[in-house]
Amino acid sequence: MKMNYTDALTLAIDTMATSTDETMQKAVEKLTALRTTYQTRADKRMPMSDEKKAELSAARKAKTAAARAELVAQVVPILREVITTDMTAKEIYTAASSRLPADMTPNKVQNILLREMAPELIKTEAKGKANTYRLA
Repeated sequence: MKMNYTDALTLAIDTMATSTDETMQKAVEKLTALRTTYQTRADKRMPMSDEKKAELSAARKAKTAAARAELVAQVVPILREVITTDMTAKEIYTAASSRLPADMTPNKVQNILLREMAPELIKTEAKGKANTYRLA
């Protein structure tokens, strides 16, 4: 059985209500008021429909995609200028770091190389070594 706060308070009130102790009766009054508060809040909350969840998810995805597109549009031209020979992602980052946004890291540069710039790059994989990239 899943128990929420209202159920727990009801159980506590029912257990304590049989006592004749004055302190217990005051506690029952306080717990009853607290239960009423929880019930009122629960009644005001509206469950979110599946359509609304899907709408919010789509909006969040669109916002993320727009931010990513803006970042890529800013970074890719810089990376194209920096890549002159076979270079690792860290070397590319080091060469371009002064012109890149402050939050860019070597891993983010590599992600852009692999996802957005893949068609225009030649990636050379060497076992036990870092991959190198050059413009096609």
